Amino acid sequence: MCPQTSESPRASIQTLQMIITCNMGLKRKTPLKRTPIKKTPWDKVKKEQEKKKAKAGLSKSKLRDKLDAVFSKYIRLKYSDDKGYCRCISCGKVFPWKEIQNGHYMSRRYMSTRFSEDNCRPQCVACNIFNQGNIQMYRRALIKQIGEQRVDLIEVRARTENKNWSLFEYNQLIAFYQKEVDKLLEHKHL
Repeated sequence: MCPQTSESPRASIQTLQMIITCNMGLKRKTPLKRTPIKKTPWDKVKKEQEKKKAKAGLSKSKLRDKLDAVFSKYIRLKYSDDKGYCRCISCGKVFPWKEIQNGHYMSRRYMSTRFSEDNCRPQCVACNIFNQGNIQMYRRALIKQIGEQRVDLIEVRARTENKNWSLFEYNQLIAFYQKEVDKLLEHKHL
């Protein structure tokens, strides 16, 4: 029964309508005061850590993006011929190394295999993006290249291992693959 109108509902829909229209007398006579949120000591520590990170260099996400770019160049150059052309692992079409992408057999979301050379091959934009990686053809071609055991190992590693890369690891991998890219560019005269 509504305290303001003294009506009693007959059905559940009427009950809901009554609650909405009547508000069951729950209106506040004075509005709530807004109080500022107090900062905890933890907030200060967190802010100081963020300042230190900003001074020290790049964040993990920035380093990951940088490593993605360097690693992608490395994979595309590694599988290119001396003229700088790569063959898409899924469809077999040939493209210049700068126009092809680094395709991952197991998605990049699996950090344990994201930077695995066995997991990555050059892949055209059509197969990599528009065909969601064209995984069936990718798997067949990858088995021909590295064997079924290594492909199975990639699948197991991707689904069971959980890798959290450190800033140090990102920096080391960036330095290593940048040197490899420079060597390949010099060797292939690209």
